[in-house]
Amino acid sequence: MKADCRSDFFCISVPFLILTVLLVVACVCLKVSCRSQDRPEHPNVLLITIDTLRADHLGCYGYRLPTSSNIDRLAKYGVLFSDCTVQWPLTWPSMASMNTGAYPKTTGIEHKLSVLPDSFYMMAEIFKGAGYATGAVVANFTVGRKYGFSQGFDHFVESWQEMWEKEQGNVPIVHDSRILKKYTNATIVTDQALAWLAQIKEARPFFLWLHYMDPHGPYIPPLEYRAFFRDAHESMDVPLSDIPRYQRRGKKEGPITDLGFYKTEYDREIRYLNDEVGRLFAELSWQGLDANTLIVFTADHGESLDENDYYLEHGKLPYQPSAHIPLILVQKGVLPSGKTIKHPVGLIDLSATVLDFAGIDIPASFEGHSLRDLILGDQESPKPEYVFMRSGKGTEMTVRSGKWKLIHFQTRKSNENQFELYDIHDDPYERIDVASENPELVRTLSRVLQEWYTGGPRFAERGKEIDIDSLDENSREMLRSLGYIK
Repeated sequence: MKADCRSDFFCISVPFLILTVLLVVACVCLKVSCRSQDRPEHPNVLLITIDTLRADHLGCYGYRLPTSSNIDRLAKYGVLFSDCTVQWPLTWPSMASMNTGAYPKTTGIEHKLSVLPDSFYMMAEIFKGAGYATGAVVANFTVGRKYGFSQGFDHFVESWQEMWEKEQGNVPIVHDSRILKKYTNATIVTDQALAWLAQIKEARPFFLWLHYMDPHGPYIPPLEYRAFFRDAHESMDVPLSDIPRYQRRGKKEGPITDLGFYKTEYDREIRYLNDEVGRLFAELSWQGLDANTLIVFTADHGESLDENDYYLEHGKLPYQPSAHIPLILVQKGVLPSGKTIKHPVGLIDLSATVLDFAGIDIPASFEGHSLRDLILGDQESPKPEYVFMRSGKGTEMTVRSGKWKLIHFQTRKSNENQFELYDIHDDPYERIDVASENPELVRTLSRVLQEWYTGGPRFAERGKEIDIDSLDENSREMLRSLGYIK
C-alpha cells in the first residue's frame, strides 16, 4: 500500500526542513547583525516642534495647572533642559536656525518673511543622504514650501492643504479664526503623521518632523475643552487696543478684553495639544516604534501673555516668556531617564545634537554644537559658554551666560541706558534690571555680543524677502489670520 504522500513528504523532508529553517534563521540573524553593524547608532528620529509654547505652562516645568500630562510623562523618561533659548522668538527664523544649525544673521531669515536658500544644509537633507526616509507635517504656513522648508523631505505635508483644497477649492478663506483652526488643528497633524508612518518601509530608519500649530493664537480650543481650568486665572480688563487684532474674541455684547479669559483659552489649547501628542505616542508604542526612536519635543518660541505690558504676542520683545522654550529628548536605553540639565543652551544646538545621536557627521556649516556629552554626563566636555538671540526688527540682541542675561537695545537714544541685565535664576521674569550694579559684567558681555554679531560665517546666498502681494488671496488671508500681516 502506497503511503500518504503528505506523510512521505514530511518524513523525507524533515532534515531538509530543519536545514532550511536553520539557514533562514542564520540569514535573518546575519541580516539583522549586518544592519545593526551598518547603523547601530541610527535610530528613528521624531522631532516635534510646538508653535508658541512657553515652557512655564507645562507641568514638567513647574506649572500649577494640569495642562501637560503626556508631555510630563515624556520628560519623566527622558532628559529635560530647563533653560533653552530660541534664536529669534518668531516661527520662521527660529525654525530656520533649528533646521540648519545656523544663526538668523547667517541664513538671512530674520523678522521679515523670507525664503530659506537651498545653499544651507537642512537636517532632512542630511538624514536623507544617510539613508533615512524623511517626512514632515507642518501646520504653520510660514514653514511651508513657499518658504523653502520642504528641502530634503521625501514626503512634505502642509496640514491645511488637503482639507483646504477639498472643501474650499477656489473659494477664498474668509477672515474667521475658527475656520483657520479647522485647517491647522493638532488632530489633523497627528492623523497625517500616523498615515505616513503606516506607509514607510521598516527597513529604513525615518526622520519625521511635526510642527503643531496649537497653541498659537487665536486661542480657540475645541469646544469639549471648555470645562478645563474654569476660574483658574484672575479677570483683568485691558484696553482693546492692547490685544492684537487677530487674537480678539467676542460675545454678543462686544469684544472680550479680559486677559483671564485669554490665558485660560491658551492653557486649554495646550491641554488639547497634549492629548493629541499623547495619541501619537500611544500609536508609536503600539507599533513598537518607540523602542528605537529618538523623540525630541520642543517649541519655536513662547508667548507673552501680559508680561512687560506685551499682551498675547511674541517676536517683538526679548524677554523670557517669548524666549524660553521646552526641550525634552527621550530614547529608550540610550538617554538617561528623569534627568534635568540646568545649563543654558540654545535651540540652534538641537540639529547637531540629533545628528550626533544618530551617528551622522555634523556639517562644518553648523554654528550650533552637539549637547550629547552634556546629556550623557561627561563632566570633562566643554559646555556652551554663551547663547545668543535677536528679536524685534533685529535691533535687540541678547546674550546668555550662566544665570546672566544681557539685552542690548540698539534703537534707544544715546542718552538712555542701552543695556538691561537680569539674573535669570533669582529673577526669572526679568523684573529687576541690575545693569547699573554690574558695570564690568555689562562691558564683558556686551563685548562678547558684539564679537558674535560681527563674526561668524558669511554666505553669498541669504534668505530673500517674500513679496506678500505676489501670494494668492488664500495665502495672504492665512497670514493675516495668524497676525503676520495686517
